[in-house]
Amino acid sequence: MSGASVSGGSRIARRTGAALALLALLHGCYIDLDGLTGGGVGGGGGQGAGGGGLAGPDAGEPGRCAPAGCDGPCVVAAAEEAGGPVAIAAAGPYVVWTSRSSGRLRRLDPATGAVEDLVSSMPSPGLLAASGELVVWVAANGLWRCAVDDCAAGATSLLAFGAGEAEAVRGLATDGRHVYWTRDEPSGTAGELLRCPVAEGCGAAPELLAPSQSHPRGVAVAPGDAGSVVWAQRGTGADFGRVLRLDKGAPSGAVAAQIAVLLDYPDRIALGDAAVLWTWAHPDGASGGVSRCDLAESCAAAELAPQAEPSRPLREPAALVIDGADAYWADRGGGTIMRCPTAGCPGYPEVLAEGLTRPAAVAVQGACVYAIDEAGGGRVVRVAR
Repeated sequence: MSGASVSGGSRIARRTGAALALLALLHGCYIDLDGLTGGGVGGGGGQGAGGGGLAGPDAGEPGRCAPAGCDGPCVVAAAEEAGGPVAIAAAGPYVVWTSRSSGRLRRLDPATGAVEDLVSSMPSPGLLAASGELVVWVAANGLWRCAVDDCAAGATSLLAFGAGEAEAVRGLATDGRHVYWTRDEPSGTAGELLRCPVAEGCGAAPELLAPSQSHPRGVAVAPGDAGSVVWAQRGTGADFGRVLRLDKGAPSGAVAAQIAVLLDYPDRIALGDAAVLWTWAHPDGASGGVSRCDLAESCAAAELAPQAEPSRPLREPAALVIDGADAYWADRGGGTIMRCPTAGCPGYPEVLAEGLTRPAAVAVQGACVYAIDEAGGGRVVRVAR
């Protein structure tokens, strides 16, 4: 394994600026096809199925989050502090995100509201995944890991990338023992699912789990030593959309089970105890949704949430996360953060926040949901779950 490291650990950046408002939250409720891939003031609790949500003309324009608590919606890190956030995850007691414009990996302590660097200099960080205290991420120069409670000694290189290789990575996940990722390529016939051990890295030879994949996208893996790894294959059209599964103990080249086939543009994916969920969206943004299947071969895919409100359609759901019995996602085109039980919504999904500017990623930590919002060059916002 390479022992290379990048500079990590800087002083805590305390928030001292004036409150920066979110957009006025208006009633309205929409997968990033190639995206990466979760007590303020103002607002009240969500309204349940049917989606009253937190937003509205009377919600005002929330400013900076207060330390601890989770009343939201509010701004955890504004543009300069957020640093062009790309991907976000909960790791241990913290929330971490990659900051592309500033080339950093940042950490938020929800108990104090303090934001600091875990890694202060790296080229073009992007996709991010976490398991327990472990954080793994993709940068232009390779795949890296770090302990969320201490990265001052530097991050550890798991795999070095050549020019342009990072852009081909479309999904990233870790179970704490291995890191899994999907790699796409232009022809649509030679994509791959790969794996690398976290402890020793993989030198120049990651393990190839599934070759000849047609535009693989999101990947998710069960925690612990056993279980499944699942991924979405977007393919070149509806006839090639699939959700696939491998046992984590399967040898390289084992034939993957087809959980669901003939899907429309599946993209982000999340794995529950007995179900797999995925987002989908038509390339023109006209339609989209979240679907589910039991974790069994040849499942009949079902809508997770019905399109019950024509004025608030799901068109670009992205960044899907499962926490406990619930699923959370960002609806980019509609500017919303949504929640629904993994077993399915009895009605329209619960709207936790709306009026955001193309929210692109979500993470769940404690009683809060954190999201990356593109407004003002990118910021991190918080809302009660």
